Amino acid sequence: MAEHMSYSALLREVIMDTQDISSLEINFNLELQGQNGSASASEPSTPILKSSIQTNDHHSSSSNTGNAQSIFCLGKEVRATELLMQVMVNAESYKARIYDLAVAAAGELTQKACTAKPLWIFEEDRETETLNVPEYKRRFESLDSTLEEVIRLLSVGEPNELSSELSRNAKLLGKYGKEPDLMHLINGHQTAFKTEASRETEIVPMNPINIVDVLIDVEQWSLVFCDIVSEVSVLGFMSSGEELGNPNGALQVVKAELHVASPLLKTREIYFARYCKQMTAANTWVVVDVSLESIFPDMVTQCRRKASGCLIQGLENGFSKVTWIEHNEIDYSSVPNMFRKLVSSGFAFQAKRWIATLRRQCERLKLVVEDDNDGRRSLLQLSQRISRSYNEAVRGSTESHWQPLPTTNGENILVKTSFNVDDPGHPHGVVITVATSLRLNIPPNDVFEFLCSGSNRSKWDLLSHDCATQDIAYFATGREPSSRVSLVVVEVANARVGFLILPNVYVYNMEVFDV
Repeated sequence: MAEHMSYSALLREVIMDTQDISSLEINFNLELQGQNGSASASEPSTPILKSSIQTNDHHSSSSNTGNAQSIFCLGKEVRATELLMQVMVNAESYKARIYDLAVAAAGELTQKACTAKPLWIFEEDRETETLNVPEYKRRFESLDSTLEEVIRLLSVGEPNELSSELSRNAKLLGKYGKEPDLMHLINGHQTAFKTEASRETEIVPMNPINIVDVLIDVEQWSLVFCDIVSEVSVLGFMSSGEELGNPNGALQVVKAELHVASPLLKTREIYFARYCKQMTAANTWVVVDVSLESIFPDMVTQCRRKASGCLIQGLENGFSKVTWIEHNEIDYSSVPNMFRKLVSSGFAFQAKRWIATLRRQCERLKLVVEDDNDGRRSLLQLSQRISRSYNEAVRGSTESHWQPLPTTNGENILVKTSFNVDDPGHPHGVVITVATSLRLNIPPNDVFEFLCSGSNRSKWDLLSHDCATQDIAYFATGREPSSRVSLVVVEVANARVGFLILPNVYVYNMEVFDV
């Protein structure tokens, strides 16, 4: 248990600034306001949710928790949808249904993690496993006899028989008014939702219970996966586990936003239950997510999260074998054309990206534990905070805070402003962020090498323009040689003292798409 606690404490120290984590007390005030901000009999009223957020210092002599519902929320705003979800998931009538859904999802995830062909298909060109959707439907979802026959013929590749079967079934054709798209048939209805599912297995330098802790503590989860998770909040705690320190049976309802590093692409918003279960096999755990559309069918979402998560098996020397599964049904209709192939291919949020991030963070933590050089330890912590600040700065949002630059051809150059009060990593006052995304007809590896070279820095970085730059030191932070933290010195002309830049570079061992 001592090792378990030390890892959690160390993880918090490495990833976060060294300051107390205060709880947030949210006071809700639901009002009806007109379009001009005041209620009027002649104007249509819309519900506006106002929230005041108070920071509860551990040393405060009094608190107002008796008059407020406390929730954990990394986001700055609390919307009416979240408040409604919080009320519903904490109602006794829904708790049992959420628990049954989570237990069933854990069973499904375990089967998907332990089953090979034909459920999973290995794509050699992408070096990843993707889900065989017809086989999944056959195994895990109840289908009528006609649809089962469609899937059977599709899986064995008999197009003539398939066409005849569809033609003979007047009822099925009448339902759609014309011969329907086969994948829409398999999905059960014609919608914009497409299946996005992949699986990846890695050996991670952390024991299972510490990985479980990272996943069920959404604060740690959002920090470890800061390049994917932009905002997270817990809407309801169903169970914290069997006893203090044992997360077996922990269940919570979570709202999260996932992002890629561009403000041009809005975040992927999901509501889901997260459940943790210890398996009968020694030192083996399952952490599963499943969205709640089956319980709340009126929920409007662009992402339906099927049973996703990971199976964690303990190995010797404190290592774990982690099988990660991402299985979502996505509406791509709002994705900009620039990112359509990147996202629809599954590349942006596939299992390989999640598990690569977990392994990278565990490797960095292992370096901090084993490295007795205080300088390197400090640089690792600083580089991690830089990465977190960068992801916070460039992420998109479901509530757009970005505005296009008011100039000709400036629609893809976005600007946002924020006001910093107490973040020690940024200057106090107004912060202006400008960002864009663009296509380059250059191989990705060439772009990567150009940006990583300290001697090239003055060619693209305005801070070092017309200055001499060079790498003076670096050290590896992972198994890939390209993952490293380095020091670049900038020599300013006619100045006695230059300055240092700390690039934090890491790569994913993933394919690159021509998007």
